[in-house]
Amino acid sequence: MNNTVVCLIGHYGVGKLTVAREVCARTNARLFDNHLVNNVIFSLIDADGTSQLPRQVWDLVWEIREQAYRAIETIAPPEFSYVLTAAVIDSPRDRQVFERIETMVRHRAAAFVPVVLTCSDAAFAERVPTAERAARLKHIDVSTAAEFRRHQSLLPVDHPNALHLDTTAMSPQESAAAIIAHAEPRP
Repeated sequence: MNNTVVCLIGHYGVGKLTVAREVCARTNARLFDNHLVNNVIFSLIDADGTSQLPRQVWDLVWEIREQAYRAIETIAPPEFSYVLTAAVIDSPRDRQVFERIETMVRHRAAAFVPVVLTCSDAAFAERVPTAERAARLKHIDVSTAAEFRRHQSLLPVDHPNALHLDTTAMSPQESAAAIIAHAEPRP
């Protein structure tokens, strides 16, 4: 991939980071995981993956995310590709996040490939409470994560390059291969 931004969107536990790592391992893309930004703040307030976070956390996260997007827009080499992870729900704040990603892509004159990842309730329940997620300061409480998933729809993605992928029965390698095949320019 060359000057492509793949944005993996999904609820907790669908495999955004795992699949993103696999896409990056198979391509020259760089990973920009949402927890790279979140954890700057989460680590300072002792987020434990189960407790409610203070609302002002997200204002601080927004500021850090903005600086990263500006770096990608203004100083990153134009040939670099990126895989972003984002848990964007259908809310005004998350719509702003998605629109900011689209603006960044336009400023780079990059190809944009939004990928919506989903998985079954059973797969979700297995994936959320893992030690790896806890170590990365991710949400690990299945009941509150399931409640969030039930009541917070993902942001509808209407883009000509969008891909919707159910990761329930797919390995990370299969998911990455499908994304790469979808993202690569056609001859």
